Amino acid sequence: MTVSRIAVAGRKGGVGKTTIACGVASILASLQSRVLVIDMDPQSNAAYVLGADPTKPGTASLLGGNKPEPLNVVDNLSVLPGGPDLMNHSIQSCDQEELADAVNHMDYDVIVFDCPPGNEHLERLAIKAADTVLIVSDAHPLALVGASRVIKELNLNNQKGRKGASRWAIIQSKIDARRAMDRTFDADLAESFPTIQRFVVRQDTQLSLAAADQIPLMTYDAKCRGAKDLKVVAKWGIDG
Repeated sequence: MTVSRIAVAGRKGGVGKTTIACGVASILASLQSRVLVIDMDPQSNAAYVLGADPTKPGTASLLGGNKPEPLNVVDNLSVLPGGPDLMNHSIQSCDQEELADAVNHMDYDVIVFDCPPGNEHLERLAIKAADTVLIVSDAHPLALVGASRVIKELNLNNQKGRKGASRWAIIQSKIDARRAMDRTFDADLAESFPTIQRFVVRQDTQLSLAAADQIPLMTYDAKCRGAKDLKVVAKWGIDG
């Protein structure tokens, strides 16, 4: 069985990584793929957003050599919570390919890794375990710096033939054409990264409300503008 492994990364906080990771997962689950979200965030935001108990054993336990039971959210969609145990020394110092090895036994069609902001080690574990990376950035200059660092690492891994993702795209998040920086963002990215696939996810309060209400996107509002944008991202994520 071919398993699609998608890491959602970006380094900077507040750009919408968890919203995009959980939205993509909800869309793929609605298409009858068996989807697991692996929450790499010590704050366990993905588990919270999906309406699961963020305090249950999850990713840290998995990295510790155990087999925690994923929490079912809706049909075909489950999550392994993150949590503060991800900051334990044993996790922060584990081999970079530990997560890739740990997910090999998991029986899912798609695994989505929701990377945390600012923790390069946890992000690197996910990138090493993924075959595809969605690099999330809004139009803020600091977000673009964070995204650029992820791209630099991915290019380096690829050039050296290291284990990990072989394809990636930039997801322009929370784009509002009424803002000057947002209007020029795609052109700026095209100039800086001309060979990298780009997608736009427009500003949509429904995405925020689904997260706040802890309801998967396709259950909350499958026809909203954000869902339409994320369907294009999700299709590319598994089909290329």
